[in-house]
Amino acid sequence: MRRHDNFHICPVGDGSCLSNAVAGALDGIIYVNDPETYELLWINNNCMRSFGLERLERQKCYKLFQGLDAPCPFCPLGKLNFDSFYIWEHYNSKVNRHFLVKDKLILHEGRPLHIEIATDITEKVLEQQLIQQKLESERTLIKCVRILLEESDSDLAIEKAIALAGKQYNADRCYVFETAFDVNNHRVVHNTHEWCAPGVEPQIDTLQNVPIAVVSPWMELFLSSREVVIEDVEDIREQHPELYALLDRQHIHRLFAVPLHLDGILTGFIGVDNPHDCLSDFTLLHSLAYFMDNTISRTRMADELRTISLHDSLTGLGNRNAYQAACKQLSEGVLRNTGVIYIDLNNLKYINDTYGHEKGDEFITSLSRIFSKHFRSSDIFRIGGDEFVFLCQNIAQDMFHKKIRNMRIECERKHPGALSLGALWEASPSNLEAMIREGDRRMYQEKRRSKAAAVV
Repeated sequence: MRRHDNFHICPVGDGSCLSNAVAGALDGIIYVNDPETYELLWINNNCMRSFGLERLERQKCYKLFQGLDAPCPFCPLGKLNFDSFYIWEHYNSKVNRHFLVKDKLILHEGRPLHIEIATDITEKVLEQQLIQQKLESERTLIKCVRILLEESDSDLAIEKAIALAGKQYNADRCYVFETAFDVNNHRVVHNTHEWCAPGVEPQIDTLQNVPIAVVSPWMELFLSSREVVIEDVEDIREQHPELYALLDRQHIHRLFAVPLHLDGILTGFIGVDNPHDCLSDFTLLHSLAYFMDNTISRTRMADELRTISLHDSLTGLGNRNAYQAACKQLSEGVLRNTGVIYIDLNNLKYINDTYGHEKGDEFITSLSRIFSKHFRSSDIFRIGGDEFVFLCQNIAQDMFHKKIRNMRIECERKHPGALSLGALWEASPSNLEAMIREGDRRMYQEKRRSKAAAVV
């Protein structure tokens, strides 16, 4: 046994060396190898335990510690000297641990050897990573809140916000689902906003009108303001086969989701598919959901106000505001196969004065339903108490006049003499306003004829 640089090199299995006893008691992983051949010459007890060895076998350090067949590409041997330790950090994927590593050259029997001392710092690294993730989540949340508060287009704001959240979680998808009712008045959920990571196939088009029963296990949790956490989708295969099938089709292995509420009512949820980071931190999603609730609420309120501003409260048809907007939009484009109808309701004042305004309203709504039965509601505008204008685009001339005849017949059968109507059709009109004026003129001509006929 010889001594160099305060380190003893002992034969393998020789427990008599004091240096072996001391080094073996240390918590760190310590080994010595030949810097030319990479062959291991000595390792301490903790190193043996960490890599599942009962005794040291002659083998290469890169094979034992890294599972490689050639020297490690990150090996620091070229940076080492005899005077001081080279200190660095390394993550060992074989044992899934982080280490603070110290390397140095030593002399033994006149030949240089390499000693490495590795201290497990996994807990410290994970703690630092958790703190860093929390800081990044907070920064991401601040960005999301700013977008949701400042972006005038609420849909665009939500899409930007979920993109930031999806990237923060390093997820495949981040999305918003909202509850609604389908045409049969059945409650459903549908995907309203979606962000996908590069290379991930969008799913939004296939996730419309999903029956609420499919996600009912989630809704029960959401009603209690709890999040949904699926660590492995296989865990729900037997208990919730329909939900499992829906997720499996989308290649979802793991997901998180949190509820969305409006005025205390559950209205949907926001979730991430296959997240890889922040796996136990739902703060970002919960906070994002809170601010997104406000954004969606503002959006719905704005939609309601827009609807009120553009629709007649009695008939539900477009009002004068909508009519003016439609005229402007159509006039700025190229008109093709355009039909215009101008209608005035006869005897409305007489009905109001004689039977009351409630009967007058019934008269208007009854005729409006007939109008909508024969023409698209979006083409009909109530521009005054008893005046309606139809602006029909891309309609064949014979179809246009056929619809007018059928509408007249039904109106006359239910409300005789109720309409004065002026209509015209042009294949390529150059002036929509002129067409409307002509329709108005023809309507008054018919009204005068009707009055004259009544007098006779």
